[in-house]
Amino acid sequence: MTGQNEGMPFDYSPVALRLVDALLEVGTPAHIANAFARVPRHRFLPRTYWDEDRTRHDRDTDPAAWLAAAYTDRALTTQFDDGAGSGRGVPTSSSSAPAVMARMLAAADLHPGHTVLEVGTGTGYNAAVLCELVHRAGVTSIDIDQGLVETATANLHAAGYRPTVLHGDGENPPLPPGALDRLIATCTVSALPWRWLDLVRPGGRIITPWAPGPGLPGGMLAVLDLDDGGRASGRFEGGLSFMWARGQRRPSRPAPSPGAPAEHTGQVAGDPRQDWLDGERALLLSLLVPDWGYGMRMETGAVEPHVWIGSTSCSSWLRLHADGRVESAGPRRLWAEFTDALVWWKAQGEPDLSDFGLTVDRGNALQRVWLGNPHTPVWTTHRTPA
Repeated sequence: MTGQNEGMPFDYSPVALRLVDALLEVGTPAHIANAFARVPRHRFLPRTYWDEDRTRHDRDTDPAAWLAAAYTDRALTTQFDDGAGSGRGVPTSSSSAPAVMARMLAAADLHPGHTVLEVGTGTGYNAAVLCELVHRAGVTSIDIDQGLVETATANLHAAGYRPTVLHGDGENPPLPPGALDRLIATCTVSALPWRWLDLVRPGGRIITPWAPGPGLPGGMLAVLDLDDGGRASGRFEGGLSFMWARGQRRPSRPAPSPGAPAEHTGQVAGDPRQDWLDGERALLLSLLVPDWGYGMRMETGAVEPHVWIGSTSCSSWLRLHADGRVESAGPRRLWAEFTDALVWWKAQGEPDLSDFGLTVDRGNALQRVWLGNPHTPVWTTHRTPA
């Protein structure tokens, strides 16, 4: 196979250097920013891709605009609906924004000689940057999508990079235990795969977008260090939203059926939806209260949509209306859980996302969100033992 963009008639270096300047301005370490200057991003993009606002960029119709957009610090969608058909439905693969990539690479604390696994090959662009940061023989990348693997491999070879690229399930990579110094996931997970703990040697690090569950707002960047007892633990380094690992998507959210009768109806001052309409506050609530998903729905005759919240651990749900009504059903007192959690959060001094962290404990088959340090848990989820 040959690379999609072999023979590009452009000198990309001026736009690439502008991208490097932009990365340096946001605090990217110089050695990482310079790696981006050596990797031609356009070599890893298809002839057509979409910008963050779904603007279509077509190399054949406007090659100059296509190239310029390739070197912006923006995520570029390269696949919809797992590659099925030609529609523009749900984005399922992208070339991540370079500043986001750089943030994850900085968190990985990479050094020449490290062995690194990237879960989620995508276009191959991140694998190429990894090759610039560690010895090329130490980079392995895996993707569940055969088509993406083939295209990324061609892109990498055309650009002069030859990491090991595997087709397979990134949650269960076919590598020997203790093979890795670093594992970097470019997809969001909620249940950190037990297999990852096997692959990374004690003292190594896992860097992954993490969220408490699908159907919740955004996610966090989890930077987890491995100990010799089968545990991975570390703080979140702020918010970060990636596409979900395919094996951890859920087919539907726990929404109450339209018109489901409420068992209880209360009235609060103000608009009870506000915390869920604010993405940052909703993300905070996902750390404070476990096991829920949410969304919006417009009822017949309503002027504004209501926010619904559904438990993922039982049949409980809430409907929050603009006029102050709070409707609920089921055994969980969800509204009380959220209001009590916010009272507790304020009593702790209103800590931000980076004050929270995650521990994944294989021996005790649990995941725990904590505040400040692992000995002050916020909540714990027990999982099926590996």
